Amino acid sequence: MDTLEIKEAIDKAIENYLYEKEPILLYDAVKHLPFAGGKRLRPIIACLACEAVGSEFTKAIPFAVALELIHTFTLVHDDIMDKDEERRGMPAVHKKFGENIAILAGDALFAKAFEVASYIKDAAIAKTILRNLAMMAKEICEGQELDIRFEEMEYVEEKQFLEMIEKKTAKMFEHAAMGGAIIGGGNEKEVKALQEYGKSLGMAFQIWDDCLDVIGKDIGKPVGSDIREGKKTLIYLYAYKNSEDKQWLKNYGKEDASKEEIDEIIKFFEEVGAIEYAKNKAMEFANKAKEALNVLRESEAKEKLAEMAEFAVKREK
Repeated sequence: MDTLEIKEAIDKAIENYLYEKEPILLYDAVKHLPFAGGKRLRPIIACLACEAVGSEFTKAIPFAVALELIHTFTLVHDDIMDKDEERRGMPAVHKKFGENIAILAGDALFAKAFEVASYIKDAAIAKTILRNLAMMAKEICEGQELDIRFEEMEYVEEKQFLEMIEKKTAKMFEHAAMGGAIIGGGNEKEVKALQEYGKSLGMAFQIWDDCLDVIGKDIGKPVGSDIREGKKTLIYLYAYKNSEDKQWLKNYGKEDASKEEIDEIIKFFEEVGAIEYAKNKAMEFANKAKEALNVLRESEAKEKLAEMAEFAVKREK
């Protein structure tokens, strides 16, 4: 099945599931980001994983939609915490509807995700998936807390950073691939392989995302957001460890840093080899994801999953 067809089926299902209209302001805020498009990577991975173990991708649609709604909930709340004003090239939910409504919209998306996941036809599988989604959501919160805590610290070890992004970002990819395989009736070996694929893909995706923050074009939010927020990215950690002169630190985490100050830091990152280091690390994880697929029988879905690992480290936004 073509990924475009899967994406269209997911988009249609999102519209069908988000049918509520009243109260108008709340549900306009709820629909603001889901109806604005997006890559739908996590739900597409879930559907492809379901197909890769020999089932129809449509079986995974409720789970796929639930994942996208939880992902959107995290974006709404992230934008409030990070004070980001744009998302997907539009005003962030809290900018358009106010902070209080945005918090409620995030909560409603979260609740809706579990309602949608409960529509999985097989009751035993639905129970497993619902438990897994709850564990995933908890780990995302743990990862977010670590991310916030790291902002206050001058340096964290790379190992700690990788643990943080595994929870904050990679867990959702891991559960997408694993959940799709479970719904598709995959055997233990296949489920484990797809779980490993998802985790490694998620790690590659997040590290590449951090690279795009400094080298990206038209990424839907201002370039250098991570620098202004003082985020501890792999780029930052490498630069910190490999620079004797820490002059550049004075503007790192400066909320009102000028474009010139941001550009100066990015130039330094390039010179010290930090961006190249992060890019290579992302490639390593992408290759690990592709290797995990070796367990699976040959299929179009398996090829598409391998292509997604490639895409994670080649995209420009």
